[in-house]
Amino acid sequence: MTTRADRPRLGIDLGTTATCVCVVDNTGEARVLTNREGRTTTPSAVYLDADGTAAVGEFALDQRAQEPGRVITEIKREIGGDYTVAVPGGHLRPEQISALILRQAVEDALETLGTEVPADGPLASAVVTVPAYFGTAERARTREAARIAGLDVIDLVNEPTAAALASGLRGTPAGRAVLVYDLGGGTFDVTVVLMFPDEVRVVATGGDARLGGADWDRVLVDLVLDQLGDVSDEEDPRTSPRLMAALLGQAQSVKVALSTSTEQMLTLRTTQGRVHRMVISRSDYEKATSDLLDRTIDFTADLIEQARAAGVTTIDDVLLVGGMSRTPAVARRLDEAFPRLPAPRLAADAELVVAKGAAQVAAGESRKVVDVTSKGYGVLITRDTAHPSLGSAVHWIIAPNTPLPTNGRHTLCTVRDRQTTMRIAVYESMTDVLSDEEADHLRLDERTMEGLPRDGRRGDPVELDFSLGADGVLRIDAHAANGARLEIETQVRGRDTDTVAPLPGLRR
Repeated sequence: MTTRADRPRLGIDLGTTATCVCVVDNTGEARVLTNREGRTTTPSAVYLDADGTAAVGEFALDQRAQEPGRVITEIKREIGGDYTVAVPGGHLRPEQISALILRQAVEDALETLGTEVPADGPLASAVVTVPAYFGTAERARTREAARIAGLDVIDLVNEPTAAALASGLRGTPAGRAVLVYDLGGGTFDVTVVLMFPDEVRVVATGGDARLGGADWDRVLVDLVLDQLGDVSDEEDPRTSPRLMAALLGQAQSVKVALSTSTEQMLTLRTTQGRVHRMVISRSDYEKATSDLLDRTIDFTADLIEQARAAGVTTIDDVLLVGGMSRTPAVARRLDEAFPRLPAPRLAADAELVVAKGAAQVAAGESRKVVDVTSKGYGVLITRDTAHPSLGSAVHWIIAPNTPLPTNGRHTLCTVRDRQTTMRIAVYESMTDVLSDEEADHLRLDERTMEGLPRDGRRGDPVELDFSLGADGVLRIDAHAANGARLEIETQVRGRDTDTVAPLPGLRR
């Protein structure tokens, strides 16, 4: 079996709509490894065949118009939740579907490298990128996806950080402040980093893990349907999953074309063979999607304020990353909203730069990265130990945008005499805005601590030590004066392995 030192060291951008694999070559340059079709990215789409096999990439996308119910796209948006796909023998979880995408992309990359797929052991060592706004569950499941795919995971790196590393921007001794605006196929991140000669330090990060080009696609589909107007049921795409899938594919092509042209023709053929031709103008498209773009502007404004609060009062560069950033409205809207910022510039190879940065990390040739947590972490407490009927609240121990790794401490108190157990519920914030309402946030874990003294009094302390690593794993150590102790490492919810189906084989 090969060792990590012998295996290829890859950088992988596991995207919502496309996946890219890179390697640092002998010259020290990050090089994209094309897939079997000779393309720089592989669509993050999976077709589940009735025979129990799976196909990934362009073929899967092509099947959307024929068998839309068998094609899975945008699985990255589901990787932190309880979403499953029913298949014979059980169901597949998002990390399994993501593993199929990773496996295909990496096997293709090895073929491009001229490296045989090993008979056993890991395919390669890899740094996999994740949205900066991913929390503990999403990161854990991304690691699991890579493991299922046969990868040895060196590290997970936030996408905006990877983009900054590969941007070619030089650091300065005082720190060059770069705002990275990363609008991809399914996620949006905005991050401020300080670039030093030997280090990249993340100052603040924000965004939305469910906002990206896929949302622009759906708005464009609605725009087409509005132009189509009233038609008979036989012609209406809304009544046909196949027509809607075909229309979505065309909308994606039109969206890309409108980045360089002011109007584009779309042809829709109905099940009856009738042809409808419509002209989509860039102005109509931009007007219809303006609210989506405004959401990114709101996140950006909030992030600039957070960076200012952290001491970064001047932004030196604005770097646009991700395929959706090619839309002319993005740079224009940023200029309008933030006239004091430098003019935004599109990163070279905007769709590939994240994978290139990951490859640099994998090769050990990048600057040291000091990242921050995008979420807050806390514990459920009784609002008033003298009056438990007043209910519970979340007390935050680690705040968003705290540099990693980090630690925090809080003291819990018993609420009654002779209390021998204590329920400890750990929470992660859904956004970077913290409230004490339990319903606003995600419960990561809940355990019962036992062995508190039988003769204890109300108000006896239990110390909680929180430790959040650079790997995104939260560890908690609860201990009482009598030696009672509970250790928690946050677990991913929904691990019902009894009904998980075996991973389908890949079609070649």
